[in-house]
Amino acid sequence: MDSEQPSGAALSKPGLTAASLAASFKLDEGYSDDTKSQPENDAAVAQSEEAMLLPQCIFSHTEAERAELAYTILRSLRTSTIASVVDRLTPRLHMDPVFKLPPEITAEVFAYLDLTTLLTASLASRSWRNRIFDSRLWRDLYIREGWRLDIDAIRRYERLHSELASHNRKSRARHDDSDVSEPQLKRRVTEAGLSPRGPATQAPQPSSSWNEQHQPVEADVPESPHDAEGDREMRDVYSEGRPLSSIPSPPSAKSSSLLIRSPNGSPKINWPHIYKQRRRLEDNWFKGRFTNFQLPHPAHMEEAHTQCVYAIQFVGRWLVSGSRDRTVRVWDLDSKRLWHPPLLGHSTSVLCLQFDPSPEEDLIISGGSDKNVIIWKFSTGEKIQELHNAHEDSVLNLKFDKRYLVTCSKDKLIKVWNRRDLSPLDKDYPTFHRGPAVKYPSYIIDTAFVSPSRIEAELANHHMKSLEPFSLLMTLDGHGAAVNAIQINDDEIVSASGDRLIKVWGIRNGACLKTLMGHTKGIACVQFDNRRIVSGSNDDTVRIFDHSSRAEVACLEGHSNLVRTVQAGFGDPPGAEEALRLEALAVDNDYWDAQRSGNVPDYQQRSSRRTATNRNAGSRNPRDVMALGARIPPGGGGSRWARIVSGSYDETVIIWRKDRDGKWLVSHRLRQADAVVNATATALHRGREAANRAMLRAIPALHHQQAIHPPPQPAAQNNNTPPAGNANGNNNDNQGVGGTNTAAQPQPPPPQQQPQPQQPNQAAPPNNNHVPNPLAVLQQAHALNTLVAQTQANNNAQPAHAHQAHRQAPHIPNPGVPPASRVYKLQFDARKIICASQDPRIVGWDFAAGDEEIIEASQFFLGL
Repeated sequence: MDSEQPSGAALSKPGLTAASLAASFKLDEGYSDDTKSQPENDAAVAQSEEAMLLPQCIFSHTEAERAELAYTILRSLRTSTIASVVDRLTPRLHMDPVFKLPPEITAEVFAYLDLTTLLTASLASRSWRNRIFDSRLWRDLYIREGWRLDIDAIRRYERLHSELASHNRKSRARHDDSDVSEPQLKRRVTEAGLSPRGPATQAPQPSSSWNEQHQPVEADVPESPHDAEGDREMRDVYSEGRPLSSIPSPPSAKSSSLLIRSPNGSPKINWPHIYKQRRRLEDNWFKGRFTNFQLPHPAHMEEAHTQCVYAIQFVGRWLVSGSRDRTVRVWDLDSKRLWHPPLLGHSTSVLCLQFDPSPEEDLIISGGSDKNVIIWKFSTGEKIQELHNAHEDSVLNLKFDKRYLVTCSKDKLIKVWNRRDLSPLDKDYPTFHRGPAVKYPSYIIDTAFVSPSRIEAELANHHMKSLEPFSLLMTLDGHGAAVNAIQINDDEIVSASGDRLIKVWGIRNGACLKTLMGHTKGIACVQFDNRRIVSGSNDDTVRIFDHSSRAEVACLEGHSNLVRTVQAGFGDPPGAEEALRLEALAVDNDYWDAQRSGNVPDYQQRSSRRTATNRNAGSRNPRDVMALGARIPPGGGGSRWARIVSGSYDETVIIWRKDRDGKWLVSHRLRQADAVVNATATALHRGREAANRAMLRAIPALHHQQAIHPPPQPAAQNNNTPPAGNANGNNNDNQGVGGTNTAAQPQPPPPQQQPQPQQPNQAAPPNNNHVPNPLAVLQQAHALNTLVAQTQANNNAQPAHAHQAHRQAPHIPNPGVPPASRVYKLQFDARKIICASQDPRIVGWDFAAGDEEIIEASQFFLGL
């Protein structure tokens, strides 16, 4: 005890640090250990949960009696105390799955909710809202809707903005870490230096489809006159359809922003915003909201084709067209102008084409009625190769992939060509099929009877050569009339002919695998997606066939003339094959159940079904079912966003959609002629507004220029000129600001200010570094206003005046009065439809409808 006394005395002295070792403070020495045993820990937990130990006699009562006792005690407490008790009991009464489950599990649960329920659930709490607006959830929801998107474009966009953000951070770091050791010179801060700097301009954003090319066809009927039926616009939408409710954006992103910041600071795509804009775009398709445009821009009609356009295809910002004027033209969809001069090489009409603008391919392939196929370099327009007399008659359609080029012709034949050097050892080298429908050139070797070692030896000794690109591999002869359209999908070719048949061929050996029948007249167009074959015919119908069973599952009636072009998008979500099979099986079972119960007659013969007047457009009613045993349900299946767009010689474009029962209906009927008028008026009015704004900016500059350099005064000459001469003369002052004399007699702009055709190998965009002459700006604005006035007058003119205008300018159609508009070719993607017809102008319907947010997000959207 004596030995401990000094220590205790020392601890009692003030100012000594040993006092910090009291029980109320524990020194952290970089190591800790739980010295209590497990029973002690359990007891501590129990004591913390039960702050006050209850007498054992209370637990001898029943639960109902204890509840009554607790209620009596609570009634004796103040309201604030009761509220604190309720707060302590809330965790026991309510369990929030957002806190208990990881994000991956909650995302899987939320994915089963429909959009309205999901948005309602986001209002529950802030934590629920943050979890519901997780990007992974909305990315999965987007994909499950059956919508396609350009993943490469998204990655490039994120990478671009990540690099910009990194560059900005480095720039700020260099600015902040400037050398402060050197003396800095004092300088006076000017008033301009105190003004805030403007925001940095946003970097440019990077700006793709089940395409089908149809060219002039022989659909086993003579040429028909123009349609005299005169359809009116039709809007057939089901009454249950409700407008899309607005989808709120997540709290971490602005409503118009495509990017959000991830936890590590890198920019990532805002998937809720992407989903929202795609839903808004689909709503525009459903309700028929669009704006029209045309190629070329109405201010540059000298760039237009001079005759009807037979073939078009667009990818991204590029569109390529082929015309009866024997030219192939490359257009920039952003500027609505030619990218480089027309490609000249065909001696007659260009009937078909396909192109790939990617740097790996960079080519255009076109075919025409001159029997030739020409390969062009897309980027420069240079002719690379020409296949002379590829067929014995007009080349009506062609398709290519990375392996093969397939062409079809009016000579009833289909030909397959190789795209690259091909040796007998390559897997894409043709294999022989013993059948009458396929013929091989003499230089094709039957590799089944030659060993690979011998082939290698023959190649090494140069006794056998590899095939050069675009060598003929095989000829398919199985149709009895002109082959109007073909498609390539994987290892199969699908062909449609004027003999009313659709055939499926093996691309490696040329074997005819299937023949599909159903149309009553010649077939003009066809599409194929591995599950369905969609075709348009001279029997005025669009039909859908099951590729697996060859059964016809839908017949769409709405046109009054030849269906010349068709494209379909069914929007199959991931894993749709099994779902489609189960749906088709359920339809078969319903039919047999209805037959056993006597609700439908005995199974009808195929012949009677084909001659039935009421075709099935996708109804699943057992009385309407046209075929059994198909792998896809009636109508072809697909998501609720599925659509088919067809163009006809009746001068209309029909957008088909499915109702809630899966039956195809006419959603909208569009007219190419109306689109031309709307596009011309819209473009000219927009141009006039821009020109007027430029004119208002140019007037002060003109006055300033005249004040600095006043024009010479023709004093002596004017003094000798009588007043009557001044009134009739061309005074520069009267022309400066567009006076009444100039308005009374519109004059064209000076020759140097008129739009000039582009020179070879020059791009279309103008030079932005050029400073315009104020007087030239005024003259251009006045000329554009005059053109708008003339267009309005033409729109209101009588038909006789319109025909007179066409006789005066036969090669450039009158903007207000389009000619007959048989539709030859159309294509659509997620945002727009573009159509080619008898009118030399190419028109489009843009379903973004001028909405900036949809336009910005649609750079990532692909078709269905």
